[in-house]
Amino acid sequence: MTRRTVVLAGPAAWGRGRAAAGLPAGAAVRWVSRAAPAGAEACPPERFHRILGTTCDAVVFDAHDGLDPDALAAAAGSIRGGGLLVLLTPALADWPGAPDAALDRLIPAGQGRGEAGGRFVERLIGCLRSASGVERYGPDDPPPSLVPGPPAAAGAEHGYGCRSADQRNAVEAVVGVVTGHRRRPAVLSADRGRGKSAALGIAAGELLRRGRVRRVSVTAPSLTAAEPVLEHAAAYAAGAFADRRTVRVGPGELAFREPEAVLERAGADDLVLVDEAAGLPVARLTALLRGAPRIAFATTVHGYEGTGRGFDLRFRAVLNTETPQWRAVRLEAPIRWAPGDPLEAWLARALLLDTDPGEPDPPVSGDALRVEALDRDALAADEPRLRQLFGLLVSAHYRTRPLDLRQLLDAPGVHLFGAVCGGECLGVALAAEEGGLDAETAHQVWAGRRRPQGHLLPQMLATHAGLEAAPRQRGLRILRIAVHPRVRRRGIGRRLVAAVEAQARSGGCQLLGTSFGATAELIAFWRACGLHTVAVGARRDPASGEHSALMACGLDGAGQRLVAEAGERLCAALPAQLGEPLAGLDPAVARAAARAARAAAAPVPSGWQRRELEGFADHQRHYAAALPALQGLAAAALFRAGAGTAAEEARWAALVGKALQHRGWAETAERLGVAGRRAALAALRETVAGLLVE
Repeated sequence: MTRRTVVLAGPAAWGRGRAAAGLPAGAAVRWVSRAAPAGAEACPPERFHRILGTTCDAVVFDAHDGLDPDALAAAAGSIRGGGLLVLLTPALADWPGAPDAALDRLIPAGQGRGEAGGRFVERLIGCLRSASGVERYGPDDPPPSLVPGPPAAAGAEHGYGCRSADQRNAVEAVVGVVTGHRRRPAVLSADRGRGKSAALGIAAGELLRRGRVRRVSVTAPSLTAAEPVLEHAAAYAAGAFADRRTVRVGPGELAFREPEAVLERAGADDLVLVDEAAGLPVARLTALLRGAPRIAFATTVHGYEGTGRGFDLRFRAVLNTETPQWRAVRLEAPIRWAPGDPLEAWLARALLLDTDPGEPDPPVSGDALRVEALDRDALAADEPRLRQLFGLLVSAHYRTRPLDLRQLLDAPGVHLFGAVCGGECLGVALAAEEGGLDAETAHQVWAGRRRPQGHLLPQMLATHAGLEAAPRQRGLRILRIAVHPRVRRRGIGRRLVAAVEAQARSGGCQLLGTSFGATAELIAFWRACGLHTVAVGARRDPASGEHSALMACGLDGAGQRLVAEAGERLCAALPAQLGEPLAGLDPAVARAAARAARAAAAPVPSGWQRRELEGFADHQRHYAAALPALQGLAAAALFRAGAGTAAEEARWAALVGKALQHRGWAETAERLGVAGRRAALAALRETVAGLLVE
């Protein structure tokens, strides 16, 4: 059955009272609100992750608390077929200017609500007015019926108790991961409501019931996300819950474990299942893929946690390299609700959940392409251009969420640039104004007492580089940059960066910068655009799974001095930081970051260090005795120009990893392409000898 949307537009107290009175007492109703009635199942909007994987009869979504589009998408996805979304809003004419806590999170410190836009809500109102199946009521209208319809009938059985042929194919693919050859993972992808989590659970239950496996781990961004897998396995195989995390089927078990715990088990599982994979960083997924010879992934293609489109584009390359015989399974037919569901349709349009960059014809020459500033009012009114632009962001970034659409349209101080050819948008860049804080706030940021919202570039320069003056400087930070896959590596990205730099200069900014999950390739791109490394984050970013790199360039004398000083401090601190807070940073990335610092200069070993290194390289001086000198040489290798062969680069990175990061001999040997400690030590001696000659 299809699902209904009822909009109660009017004063908050009226809408909340009408919803509470109209919903039947026996229905499973969830309130996404901070003002839910006493005794109701309630979830505040900022905790919407709890909704993932759950099912209910109706959701009351209280937009008087603010409209978080991620929370709205998650809440709607939890409503069963025949169910009901009750959307509480201010009067539609007043809504764009009403208080909005979700919009407040997008406003940088020092700016006010009056500087933010109302384009996102205005566009949403247009979608609600034009969508079929949306009922709108005000205080003067008769009370609407808020009784959810009956659940959808079970429908035809397709084997394994599946509700569609797609779901059966998915189950068979996961079963085949165990019954077939090793290292042939299955990847299930679907929009919400297609039964992919159920397919994982049914497959696990089938394998446990037949005794083909004894130990199965399921992992996901949270236990709540994995609970449907556990529940479907238990129901299918008549299993019993030993606790909330574990289902026992005969002598076997299916247990939820955090990704780190699965990795620590080092192949102890007969099968690993990864649900909501788009919610995990690619680096974590790659580690799971390498550590589990039999593994299956499931991901939502379009969802609140970040679109699976980015997962598909980025992780597909890893799968092709690591496990070229992997199998892709796409689930199209909805199970939780009827095909053509009106709630799914209007929400997909409003939040651009179904967008992609299209397949434009690439330009014949660079002369046909122009980079131009985009007006956000015009963009909000141009649906095809908006869909194409947001589709570019979805295709290029691992985690692009509905909230990003609201930031793009409404956040103050945001500048948009498009690379346009023949009416098609082939690239896009978003940049945000930051900095310009007063002296006292700058001091509080440097001292670690304040973290003003929306000022990442100056804040990181103050906290990581120790530059108290940085928050007082004005800068433009590039938030996102995306180029259509068909025209990448043609200089379009650099032209977009140049356009942002021109805007920053004309606006009187002192700095241009960006922050991203550090990889050697990305550092090289930004270095080619004229930016220098000024800081490396001590913790891994939860979205990318990588340490964040901050790169910047100065646009006037003051900005250039800041960037130079930050580079000098980074170069001085990096060798020591690699021993502890950055011990997990890829040594090759550490080298790329160091070489991209403006003040990068290779230190020279002292006389006694050189003598010790010669003893290690040419004789049999022990590694432990030579370690202090090796650390000095490794620090020099950090800044060595990257013109060596791939083998030389690997050896220099191995030296950095061993001497500065204290990596184990097994990992060092693997990086050097040899087997065992003895061979690794010999290769390390050769590396040191080569560095001493040059």
